[in-house]
Amino acid sequence: MGRSEEAPQTPVQQWEDELIEDYRDYRWRQLMEPMCDKMRKWKAGELTHDEMDRALEECHRQVCELRNILTQRRDRLVMLIQWLDREWFEAWVKHYSPPPGTRLAHPPE
Repeated sequence: MGRSEEAPQTPVQQWEDELIEDYRDYRWRQLMEPMCDKMRKWKAGELTHDEMDRALEECHRQVCELRNILTQRRDRLVMLIQWLDREWFEAWVKHYSPPPGTRLAHPPE
């Protein structure tokens, strides 16, 4: 089946797509906004090259970690989001109720 001939998404798939996209945006902003602030400080002479080097190394480490999460199989990624960032997920799910049939991770006890 070609891309234009794909079956329409189910409500569960649509919900999962929103979850994944919103989580991706949240995590990238979590990484890049502080990095942008550091770049501005470096440009203004408020941070040294060594401080920027350390900041870039830490950012790179976190980007690798995030990519490792985001490249998981879809079903695993949906569960990982619920487990790894439970507080974020609980706030998000208040605005995006899961449709019937959605597989949810039980909160840790």
